[in-house]
Amino acid sequence: FLNSGGGFDRKPQMFNQFGSTAETLSKASAVVLRIGTDAHLYDDPEDVSIAPLLDSKFESEKCEALKRLLALIAQGFDVPNFFPQVVKNVASQSPEVKKLVYLYLLHYAEKRPNEALLSINYFQKDLGDPNPLVRAWALRTMAGIRLHVIAPLALAAVSKCARDPAVYVRRCAANALPKLHDLRLEEHAPAIEELVGILLNDHSPGVVGAAAAAFTSICPNNFKLIRKNYKKLCQILPDVEEWGQILLIGTLLRYVVARHGLVRESLMLSIHGLANNGFCEKDGLVRDLTLDSGDSDKRDSFDANLVSLVSKSYIEGPDEYLSRSNCPDTASSAFDSKETTSIAHNEDVKILLQCTSPLLWSNNSAVVLAAAGVQWIMAPLEDVKKIVKPLLFLLRSSTASKYVVLCNILVFAKAVPSLFAPHFEDFFICSSDAYQVKAHKLEMLSLIATDSSISSILREFENYIKDPDRRFAADTVAAIGLCAKRLPTIPTTCLDGLLALVRQESFAGDLASVDEEAGVLVQAVMSIQTIIERDPLSHEKVIIQLFRSLDSIKVAAARATIIWILGVYCSLGHIIPRMLTTITKYLAWSFKSEASETKLQILNTSAKVLVNAEVDDLQMLKRIVVYVLELGECDISYDVRDRTRFLKKLLSCKLACHEPPEEETVASQENIAAHVVEHVFGRKLKPFSPLALHNRFYLPGSLSQIVLHAAPGYEPLPKPCSFVFEEDSDQLSDYDRHREATADLNGSETGDEDGSSEYDTESSNGSDLSSDGDEKTTTNDAADPLIQISEIAVSSDQEEVRSKKALDLWLDDLEKSGSR
Repeated sequence: FLNSGGGFDRKPQMFNQFGSTAETLSKASAVVLRIGTDAHLYDDPEDVSIAPLLDSKFESEKCEALKRLLALIAQGFDVPNFFPQVVKNVASQSPEVKKLVYLYLLHYAEKRPNEALLSINYFQKDLGDPNPLVRAWALRTMAGIRLHVIAPLALAAVSKCARDPAVYVRRCAANALPKLHDLRLEEHAPAIEELVGILLNDHSPGVVGAAAAAFTSICPNNFKLIRKNYKKLCQILPDVEEWGQILLIGTLLRYVVARHGLVRESLMLSIHGLANNGFCEKDGLVRDLTLDSGDSDKRDSFDANLVSLVSKSYIEGPDEYLSRSNCPDTASSAFDSKETTSIAHNEDVKILLQCTSPLLWSNNSAVVLAAAGVQWIMAPLEDVKKIVKPLLFLLRSSTASKYVVLCNILVFAKAVPSLFAPHFEDFFICSSDAYQVKAHKLEMLSLIATDSSISSILREFENYIKDPDRRFAADTVAAIGLCAKRLPTIPTTCLDGLLALVRQESFAGDLASVDEEAGVLVQAVMSIQTIIERDPLSHEKVIIQLFRSLDSIKVAAARATIIWILGVYCSLGHIIPRMLTTITKYLAWSFKSEASETKLQILNTSAKVLVNAEVDDLQMLKRIVVYVLELGECDISYDVRDRTRFLKKLLSCKLACHEPPEEETVASQENIAAHVVEHVFGRKLKPFSPLALHNRFYLPGSLSQIVLHAAPGYEPLPKPCSFVFEEDSDQLSDYDRHREATADLNGSETGDEDGSSEYDTESSNGSDLSSDGDEKTTTNDAADPLIQISEIAVSSDQEEVRSKKALDLWLDDLEKSGSR
């Protein structure tokens, strides 16, 4: 084992042999893991032994061939040439072979519709098979063949299976209804909706969940079907599968709103009933009675205008809502008292709140959000706080849905910040959080900060500013400005820190790193601007400090913001007006070296300074402004040149020498120009309204609330009390249908079709137990004309297609052509 250097080789050749042995063992272990599975079916995609296996006499070989076909389909291969041989095996007695044949037919039925029609007769026979799995597979295949010619037959099959004694078959019937509805069979729409009502009355939670999905996609506004089964649906809601619970909760909520309207004691209508509910309004916030009787210091507060906007957004459609979003007075209209209800006298609302309350602790995040949405919209004001702890638990435990939960919590916090104010620590940033989650948590902290919690929040913000992710640090600085604007007790503390940050970042900022350190500097300046807007007169020295820092600040966006502040507050106090000449000279001196956005602000600020200048400095300022305008006219940026020409024309009355006018028309034109200049450059800033920017609210838990626009399929809540039900007419129609059904049953009896089983009798007698009008529903179901659909008159072509003889002749012709 000596090497070329005369020493011993520490890795002799035998170790290489061991390495190759280890690789062989790893391959062998992979092969062992495949034993007992169907993974070997994917190894030979060009297997030519499939056709003989399909014609084999042994069921195991047929099953092997069908599995190979499905493996080829899964790998993207197109194998329609085996269709005739697969169709022959639809008559197999093996359940496994039948299932594989049905999967193959579902895949190629639309591509080979004529051949698929030949197997309809076998599907109808399988609908009467004693095995419920076979009946369900046959129904799934018939509904999956999207052909209008067999739609009546498929509808008859669904009608039959909707009354099947097996739960799985009835669930497959519910899942098949949306497929039939997609065929746009207008003449069968009432029959499909009636089947939805039958399945909604089922006693099995699995069937009810599938029926709720069918109701949502077929007839989401047919609330008569819900009214008949409302209490039963509420009782069975906790037992329905999780994804069915989401749809069923939304359906029940829509029914209650359409039937009874919104609850007067709820948060959504609290703004419209201030005089009756004991609220008081002050400073734009409406304060409720103490939620916890033992804690008299904690009082719930909410923004009345924002709550009203949220309630209107839930009710209005996307088009109407977007058209109203630009309306300046969004809370002017109130709900009619006839469109509201009281929870004390409405049992339907009580039942809905009771059955959704336990679902706040569901394992499914979407179920929690759906249940929280019901409590948020319909629960009394003092019970809304029940949604807080489940949402916070969901925020901590579910990493995958953290962003979605935060988007919905943000809406709740915007309307009622005090709901989450005691739990501000739950929104502290984790190092593993994604950037979008961090941004939402910062917004939450700025919304729910109070005088008692702001000190802890600001200490957290100090650590966030040091984060290596400078975009996140910039967002933190913006959050500090929002906190300072909301809480009047902390602006001084925040200003000191922000000014220190401006001095620190001004040396680190660079034109080449606008997205990094420069972003923090820009946000710091904008946060200072936000604080100044709250009380400009007391922050005159802060504006002067910003002006003195212009020499050290190199970021164009930050310089433009500071110059804008100087222009807006050029007439503020006693110090700034005396510095206007110095400020204007500095801006004129630095104009050539500035970026385009800074040059535009210099032009605007020069115009504002000229308008608000005192008489003593007017002549000097005129010469400086004229010099700046001349520089702007020669600039390489066309935006700067256009702005310069506009300002030069607008300020012509101010820049001209004051001489007595020769004509009255000239004087009147100068007065008009002076008035326009005063209006454009001399007006005060309007108070900032957050509703103008954040007024897009959608139902809690919906995709639209995440993407902030009406996603495809989004439906707002129906108009309150839009569903008016007449009891007398409904009872009369039920009586008429019952009488007609009884007459039909007594007048004629039809025999069962070929291939039917003893389950037909059981399905007609195995109706579900229900209260009130359920007996009528059962009787109507027994005489439902849908059962007679399979006996409709068919053409001779269809009769020939359905015959077994046609199938045999067609297969014989294929075999002969193949032998040739």
